[in-house]
Amino acid sequence: MSVQSALLEISSRRELGLRTPEPNNPAGSVASGAIRHSAVALILRFKSGKEGTHLTGDLKVTNLEEFFAQDWVDDRNAEILFIKRSTREADRWSGQVALPGGRRDIEDESDLVTAKRETLEEVGLDLDQYALYVGPLNQRYVTIHWGGRIIMILCTYVFVITTPAPVPLTSQTSEVALAFWCPIAAVANPEAQCRFVKPIDSVANQALIRPIRELVKWCVGSLLFAGIRMPETIAYGEEMTTYPSMIMWGLTHSIVTDLLDIISPHTKDLRPRLPIASQWDTRLVSELLGKSYFEKTVGHPQQSIWKPQLDGKSVGYIIDRYYTRFKIAVTTVAILRCSIGSAIAITIMARLRK
Repeated sequence: MSVQSALLEISSRRELGLRTPEPNNPAGSVASGAIRHSAVALILRFKSGKEGTHLTGDLKVTNLEEFFAQDWVDDRNAEILFIKRSTREADRWSGQVALPGGRRDIEDESDLVTAKRETLEEVGLDLDQYALYVGPLNQRYVTIHWGGRIIMILCTYVFVITTPAPVPLTSQTSEVALAFWCPIAAVANPEAQCRFVKPIDSVANQALIRPIRELVKWCVGSLLFAGIRMPETIAYGEEMTTYPSMIMWGLTHSIVTDLLDIISPHTKDLRPRLPIASQWDTRLVSELLGKSYFEKTVGHPQQSIWKPQLDGKSVGYIIDRYYTRFKIAVTTVAILRCSIGSAIAITIMARLRK
């Protein structure tokens, strides 16, 4: 499936009547039990096609058919706008590769309005002026403590830049360290798929008492998240730009993977998705426990890519369900290790007594 066909499919989702559940308190405190909403914008641009084509980008298009009918649009040269977040202690996603977006304010009429407002604030891009709204991607729960508590519902909206000229970008330096365009072909490259190492101290349940936390570290080691190694050199025409080494992982990785699954569903099995433990025994047990569920959900594109929920709940629950099995795996490995260790100790003591 081409990028054009994928965008047309996403656009058709707007007709399905998927309603975003209203947040309990858009600007409320997590401690109060309210589930807040955040929204991000997945923005695509297309480089102009063959030299000498007539650039009709000043024409105000109202739908994707009109946009792709323009002869300057080259479907093979699609790019996504990413940001690198500034390093801040208060930001749980500090320094990560992300998409423009943020939390919904109480004044925002909808999550779509939030995505537009945050994009304007963070990178200075007016989507109403320069882009065409395509449609939504899967909503997903944002959880902490290995899926133990929902803190946010994340909504993703897809836009297409409608002008062939470079759009102005002005980063809000307090939140955005860098804004850059990256070709879809680069993030879809199987050689770019990697694992991002996250020390267990920064992701383990800090509410656990120290002995149990140390036991979890002993069984898990580090968590290895699915990631994409971003290209360090990106070309736009004759212009070449060099960027620092970056790995996209976490929520942004899952959102981009949703898009790649629509564009190239036949290559979805080549992309790692679930976090794994660096310790081989925990990784083996968790994969065995989660394999049947993972194959059942991800193995059927209509279930994993787009499954509107009639009860208004969010989609994108695969990793949350996997964490349930991951916790069981950690407990199982802890019991096995302690049992084997105890058996060895008893055997040694018995031999010493003899």
